[in-house]
Amino acid sequence: MKELNIGWAGGVGAPYGPWDTQPYSQLLGNRYIATAGQVALTDIYRRKGVKGIEDASLPEYALLIEEANRLFAAKQIKGLGELILNNQNSNPNSSFQRKAKIDSPAIIQLLEVAKRWEGFVNIHAEDEPGSVQELENIAAAYPSVPIILAHCLFTSNVSLIDRLLSKYPNMYCEMSARNESMYNNQFAKQHAERLDWIVFDDKKLRPNWKELIEKHPTRFMVGTDTFNSWVDVKKAVRQIRGGLLQNLSPETAKLVASENAIRVMKLEP
Repeated sequence: MKELNIGWAGGVGAPYGPWDTQPYSQLLGNRYIATAGQVALTDIYRRKGVKGIEDASLPEYALLIEEANRLFAAKQIKGLGELILNNQNSNPNSSFQRKAKIDSPAIIQLLEVAKRWEGFVNIHAEDEPGSVQELENIAAAYPSVPIILAHCLFTSNVSLIDRLLSKYPNMYCEMSARNESMYNNQFAKQHAERLDWIVFDDKKLRPNWKELIEKHPTRFMVGTDTFNSWVDVKKAVRQIRGGLLQNLSPETAKLVASENAIRVMKLEP
């Protein structure tokens, strides 16, 4: 982070065992965007499937809510996420794929926690119509809760994103894994190209996405998603700066690079 001049990292669960955010917080202090929920939901899914994710009565949810309230009260987390609720096409590992109801009572109770503590919720979903409608339902029901769409829904439909951002002031797009360097083998790159996931590379930003971001400059954020050792973080950052930010107006680039995240996630220097 120091070498690449990156201000903050996090916004998702701890990526490696022991699945605890505390070592990251101890190392990075205010530069770590600590969250809760991702590890707990993944554990529920692995043991009890999609029905478990949607079951608000599980004792695991009671424990998660108790922990989230405690961590929010102690100012040790900023939000909840990444809540992986629909990754049927966006994860190559079939055992990790799922499609859960985003506005189920189980997830609603997490939105209540975020509302209470004025925290954000980071949701990994796709642009399948049912999931989109469920996202709209929670955005309308919780207008004070920032809802960050991880990877901007992995959609190529800029009209959809335009409609969502225009209609729901509490929705935001996070742009990690939308750059060419994330797909470092031919199979992965062909898959990403077939689904039209790649928005920018070292030098180019798709014109329709440039127009979309400039239309909603306060609603986009950058990210690397470099949780895998085979992802070249230096190349990812280079593409963010050269392919994405360099092709935006200076005012919009500042917002997308950091100022939107600082405001929405209440980050501190």
